[in-house]
Amino acid sequence: MSFKFSVIISLFLSLFISHSLLAKTEVQASVSNNSVMLGDHLVLTIEVNDSGSEYQLDTRVLEQDFTVYRPSQSSQTQCVNFDCTETTRWQVTLQAKRIGELTIPVLKIGPVKTEAINISVRKLSKQATEQADNLIFMENSLNKNSVYLDQPIILTTKIFISERTSQLDLIEPSLSDATTPVSATITLNKEDKNSQIIRNGIRYKTITREFKITPKQAGTFTINSPLLTGNNHTRVKTERINIRGESLSIEIKEKPSDYQGEWLISEDVRLIEEHPLAGQSFHVGEAITRTILLQIASVDTDKMPNINLNYPKSLRFYPDQDLLNEGKGNGLNYAIRTINHAIIADKAGQLTLPEIKLPWWNSQTDQQEFAVLPAQTLTILVAEKTDELVEITKPVTVTDTTAKTVIIDNSTLIYWQVATAVLLLMFIFLLFYHLSYLRQQNNKKVEKRVAAPDQHYLRLKTVLNSNNAPQIYQALLTYAQNEWPAVKTLSQLAKHSALNETDKTKLQEELKALELACSRQTPYNSKTLTALIVKLQQQKTESIDFDPMQLNP
Repeated sequence: MSFKFSVIISLFLSLFISHSLLAKTEVQASVSNNSVMLGDHLVLTIEVNDSGSEYQLDTRVLEQDFTVYRPSQSSQTQCVNFDCTETTRWQVTLQAKRIGELTIPVLKIGPVKTEAINISVRKLSKQATEQADNLIFMENSLNKNSVYLDQPIILTTKIFISERTSQLDLIEPSLSDATTPVSATITLNKEDKNSQIIRNGIRYKTITREFKITPKQAGTFTINSPLLTGNNHTRVKTERINIRGESLSIEIKEKPSDYQGEWLISEDVRLIEEHPLAGQSFHVGEAITRTILLQIASVDTDKMPNINLNYPKSLRFYPDQDLLNEGKGNGLNYAIRTINHAIIADKAGQLTLPEIKLPWWNSQTDQQEFAVLPAQTLTILVAEKTDELVEITKPVTVTDTTAKTVIIDNSTLIYWQVATAVLLLMFIFLLFYHLSYLRQQNNKKVEKRVAAPDQHYLRLKTVLNSNNAPQIYQALLTYAQNEWPAVKTLSQLAKHSALNETDKTKLQEELKALELACSRQTPYNSKTLTALIVKLQQQKTESIDFDPMQLNP
């Protein structure tokens, strides 16, 4: 009986193994949407009914027609009645680079190949692209429909969501002339605002985001709506969403032909003397400290103009480095330049500090104006007198009236020689003490700078430990733009950094992984990124440690 049972089991296992060996390896490829608009995201899914190290996906052939985001890979084993199947799945997010009929080519994965897939890419239209029944939609609005060159535009995007969604990502707007892209600076203006609203009997969650757009050329252009991508989870299935609001037209006007001076446009420009000097008296050789504030509304700090003080050449002038800050007032955001310096007059009399005049274009009144700091007249007095040393000598003593020989008492001379030597020694001692004190103060300043990293870096270090992809993305963007003002998107960080080529490549890969984690709302392992950011900060610290005063003459 035992022998027969063993034979039956052996036959059963043989049939099972034979069935597994005869199973054919197959691959299937599909996309979330075969017809998209330029800029839309689509997801390419590839499945192989097998697993093993021989199955590798190479996406380089896709890069000619598509922007390829980092793929995700998963494996699954399922057994039903001793029949086990293994599946390996890849998902790749793609974004078409041009309008027209594109093809996802044949992809070779180990011993199997996918079939080509045709994709139709349409031009962006001005009409909104909404989900059926308006369950998810977007509204866009501009604060102005016509502006001058270098005058920022505020685009407000409001997203309405009434269903369960995940992995939401909002891609920034773009500027175009027909189908030709237009150069513009696009940044976030404020933090997002989340709220709720009931419209037409439907309760929506709302997300409001503001973009500040500064065009680089004049003309009539189209602001293409931001693109919302993600997943919509209905009762029946999960759908991929690509949603835009309506595109908007904007007119960018050239600088007026009759405008005089360097172009500057704003709602408000002010020149302020922090401590007016008019009518005050100073002595020749005395340092006169002056602080001037330049405040400009709706302008970035890196766009602040320089101020020409127009001092006469006979006036000694010692400037400090200008300080740049931001502030708010009268409902406007202001960029503030603080100009600190000292002046020294070399002769007595009346000293007139010239008028400072800055031309600008008032965007509210649509006319040229001037911010003026009036001329100031000071009185320069002669240098203050110091106490004079009066030499006192004793009467001469005549010892021999016949020979007319005169003998002078040298005790007074010896006294002054000793006093002079003592004063000289004291001066040398004080000089060495002063130089030592200055060296210690400089060392303390360097230590203070090194020991106190900027608040953006401290914030980034804290957020990196959270593994929260969206928070890391925002903190890293803020840190990068603070250290490298030319950085507008995180993809530019590696290029502007001073890392070596290997670390730059690693940083670029980690940034793509971070973007993918943000779009999928999945945890992000920040270990590698943290190490790279520490290297960036160390390079910054080393540049601070360098003291030009230590160079040899």
